Amino acid sequence: MSALEKPLALLFVDIADSTMLYERIGNVTAAILTQKVLAHLRRLVETTGGGVVKSSGDGLLGAFPSADDSARAALAMMAIQEEYGIRLRIGIHFGPVIEGAGDLYGDACNVAARAQQIARPGEILATEAVVQLLSPALLARSRILSNVAMKGKATPIRVHQIRTSNDADESLDSTTLGVFAATAMVTLHLSYRGQAILMSRALTRVTIGREDSSGLRIVSRQASRQHAVIDFSRESFLLTDHSTNGTFIRSGGSPPVALRRDSTKLVGSGLIGFGAEALDEAQDHVVAFRGELA
Repeated sequence: MSALEKPLALLFVDIADSTMLYERIGNVTAAILTQKVLAHLRRLVETTGGGVVKSSGDGLLGAFPSADDSARAALAMMAIQEEYGIRLRIGIHFGPVIEGAGDLYGDACNVAARAQQIARPGEILATEAVVQLLSPALLARSRILSNVAMKGKATPIRVHQIRTSNDADESLDSTTLGVFAATAMVTLHLSYRGQAILMSRALTRVTIGREDSSGLRIVSRQASRQHAVIDFSRESFLLTDHSTNGTFIRSGGSPPVALRRDSTKLVGSGLIGFGAEALDEAQDHVVAFRGELA
């Protein structure tokens, strides 16, 4: 580490599904609520020994001298969710950064941001670099999830969940994530047990999981409650896995892809297995998909 670098625990937090929040309660009400939440998050960063580096839109970046301080801040943040009726996603990483005017620079920032991006609503994800530095009491709250492939990294990063008192255990294993090549599509047909969903510019997001509130509810114990999301962006459909058991994709004659806490573009047609491999469309955890090209 050079003389210009300083080791810090970096915490990225944002309000999950903020776009849907604005649609649900209206622009003015959502904007006021967002500002109240961000002000509360800022206070929590400061009262747990950290400082707010910057805030933008629906989230902020906090920096802490120790891993314990960042974990305590994250747990305190999760405790206020019900007060505001929102869900937060948090990612934490510990590493060297360079301090600039109103910002921090370095690879550690990118890793922390990526951990936040792959966290599901209501979840804290921390890298191995953070967990190794936690005190015994906080270490007991962590559990390993997966080795996550990150852009620009030669090897996957090991990611852990820091559990709140409300977290329920789900079965786990570990894998390295894969990525498909992209092909532009304008519509995506999803088919599951007689239910059909057509995604397009008119329907740009579908949430998938066991929860009753899911856009596509999977009635299988192999699927997580909040398993995955498919988003339409830039003429392609991006599937993001938020589960602990993973999402498995078979497309044409390509080798199967296993996703865990990562994203991939859906290409052509095939099967998606939520929580286990997709062998047949009749399985209760399997969704068939078919994309139509531009």
